[in-house]
Amino acid sequence: MIGAGITGAGVARDAALRGMRVLVLEADDVGSGTSCRSSRLVHGGVRYLEQADFGLVFEAIRERQSLVRLAPHLVTPQRFMLTTYRGDRVGATRLRLGLGLYDALSLWRARPHAFLSPKRARAAEPILSSTDLRGAVLYDDAVTDDFRLTLSVLNDARLAGATVATHCAVASLGGQREAHRIQLDNGPAITARAVVVATGPWTSERLLGPVGARLLSLSKGIHLTLRASDVPVRHPLVFQVPRSRRLLFVVPWGTRTYLGTSDDPFTGDPRDVCATPDEQSELLAAARRWMPAANLELDRVVSAWAGVRPLVSAGIPGNTEELSRSHRLVESERGVLGIVGGKLTTYRAMAEEVVDKVVAMIAPNAPNAPNAPSGWRACETASRPVVAGEPLRPDEWSDPLIRDLAPRHGPTSRDLAARARARPDLAARLVDDLPYRAVEIEHAITSEGAEHLDDVLRRRLPLALADPLLGAGVARQIATMLVDHRGGTSREIDDELERYRVRVRQETSRELPAVAEPAPPLAMCR
Repeated sequence: MIGAGITGAGVARDAALRGMRVLVLEADDVGSGTSCRSSRLVHGGVRYLEQADFGLVFEAIRERQSLVRLAPHLVTPQRFMLTTYRGDRVGATRLRLGLGLYDALSLWRARPHAFLSPKRARAAEPILSSTDLRGAVLYDDAVTDDFRLTLSVLNDARLAGATVATHCAVASLGGQREAHRIQLDNGPAITARAVVVATGPWTSERLLGPVGARLLSLSKGIHLTLRASDVPVRHPLVFQVPRSRRLLFVVPWGTRTYLGTSDDPFTGDPRDVCATPDEQSELLAAARRWMPAANLELDRVVSAWAGVRPLVSAGIPGNTEELSRSHRLVESERGVLGIVGGKLTTYRAMAEEVVDKVVAMIAPNAPNAPNAPSGWRACETASRPVVAGEPLRPDEWSDPLIRDLAPRHGPTSRDLAARARARPDLAARLVDDLPYRAVEIEHAITSEGAEHLDDVLRRRLPLALADPLLGAGVARQIATMLVDHRGGTSREIDDELERYRVRVRQETSRELPAVAEPAPPLAMCR
């Protein structure tokens, strides 16, 4: 398995649970590409109804319902509000008809949508502009922590026997079906019976040969984080962007609110994607139309993130808004499989399709488990919880420690909370108004595979996205812990800090502040 984003993690988990021997190779950190740069939604895709992509909507709703059940602390149902204003592409009547179809495609297993008059919409969300408001609909979808979902899926793959090697780039692929040769950068060659490439926007002919050429159209999206006090919303809000099929989301995130996204064609190296100041100003200006009372000035933006969506190309350059979010499975002349496109929401179904194909290639007369090679089983991912352990009871959420830890760690938060109670220094919040605790730093380094400062502060505890100081207040202490853990030198601490500064500047267009860092408790975690 090449690639440890959500799709690669899903394939690795499915294959390992079926009894296959699995090796995951990732050039950077787990989920460090598109899978930590999404809108953080697990959603059915209301906008795809306009494109009559009913199959994708049905699949996405089905997978959303499964994830709510199988990963309850990571995928949280919420009531979304989709507005309609005078001049919007979809007016009130079409909106009600479309959401009726959305209810039907969910087989009425979610709460039905509700239409709100302008008066009721503003009562539910006072931040909305009343000018030209024609109403809104409330409907069910879900929010998630995209990176945590990816990491949890991959951790379950590890529990099932998969081996994961991060910061381990693949130089080339050779060999043929059932005798593939994987050459690592500055490392050994590995042989495998099957190879799956799930490298998102980096998919190309380099690993897939001719079939990988011009397979994708890349779309850039940015998001902005602001304080909830500046943008106080009660529901995730959805607005129709004028002269576009794009939707703009405004999503509550604890003491923060984030909004996005853009949808613009992208060329170049996905590693260089950046939320430029001009793009941030443009996004804020668009949001002011619907929320004029919000504090949407550029100097109020806490942070930003940017990502590249790998969309299946239609063969015509231009507007990526019209491209389907469906996926495609391809096979190279050497028998290497490539999976491209798709949505975070549908990763599990995509992975099942890929592993079914692997089974058919390796054991063509045994597409199902009973006749497959010894030890292989049927797909289990539609019924197995993503995170092992007894789900947290409602009374446990009253504990402030558990309440902070649970949305990221689920059942594991019990153990983390117990360690923090035994050592009060580990119970401290890293930033006063954010739910990240000192005990999570040690856990990220010793149990979650964090090797670099951005692995911790951009993904596992995303202070780079939510902290006005971008994590600078604890950066040196965490860098010291990382270097001590791997037995490095004091010079490597400065190298880690510089690496982090560069990555923050590149993605957010912001400079990491120079601050006087506090003394322990963090140093005591080492």
